[in-house]
Amino acid sequence: MVIRGPGFDRSKVIRELVSLVDLPPTLLDVAGTPVPPTMQGCSLIPLVQEENPRWQNEAFVQISEYLVGRAIRTTRWKYCVFAPDKDGGRDPSSRRYVERHLYDLAVDPYELVNLIGRREYRKVTEELREALKRHMVAAGEKEPDSLEARYYP
Repeated sequence: MVIRGPGFDRSKVIRELVSLVDLPPTLLDVAGTPVPPTMQGCSLIPLVQEENPRWQNEAFVQISEYLVGRAIRTTRWKYCVFAPDKDGGRDPSSRRYVERHLYDLAVDPYELVNLIGRREYRKVTEELREALKRHMVAAGEKEPDSLEARYYP
């Protein structure tokens, strides 16, 4: 993402994960307008001004085109679930999701090896599953009854 304007007047690379929902609070912050507490996302201004804010470093993704899916991206992991009985063009969400993808982006940045269902990644999967549920609830969804992937030896 490239931003130019007041408060964004020098070249800078930010390594933290940001999301599109962070843009409206950022624009309001730049304009000097209070950010409503009900608005999702956080202003990027503290990151740009190097104020060392407590940044979550997780990005929540809602997929609603050809399927209903949700994902969470951290600096190291990407974890995705989908609703097998829902249509992305018709259904906004689901109460039932099935785990579909887990990628270790530190060693597999091109997402070539899906780790979902592997026993040695069970703890990571459980942590990401709970983080994803928190993001879904924060976005106004009901907490889903996610199903675990089958674990293989």
